[in-house]
Amino acid sequence: MNQSEFYEELTKFKGGVVEPLHETCAVLSYEVGRMLEQAMYLYWLGKKSITSDNLKEHNIRVGFFKSELMDAIAQILLICGFLGVDMDYLKELGIEKALERFLGKEKK
Repeated sequence: MNQSEFYEELTKFKGGVVEPLHETCAVLSYEVGRMLEQAMYLYWLGKKSITSDNLKEHNIRVGFFKSELMDAIAQILLICGFLGVDMDYLKELGIEKALERFLGKEKK
């Protein structure tokens, strides 16, 4: 299913009602916050000596992180559908901008 099909199907599921943009952004914010929470747990786990318990918790935290990332991506797709923009195009621009930042060539 592509980006526009996903947006159309969700809109049909909701009876033709489009979720307001601010609500979709709020859900995205929530998912990103949960990703930050898992990232901090992974950071703190990385500061400890590796044990079988730590490795098990690490794998669990990575699983939670992936789940939140999956949900965040779905919200971003919905936002792109709402705005009528192509996510792949924005992704390319974002990668280019990130590379400029990493290489210290970002224009301000």
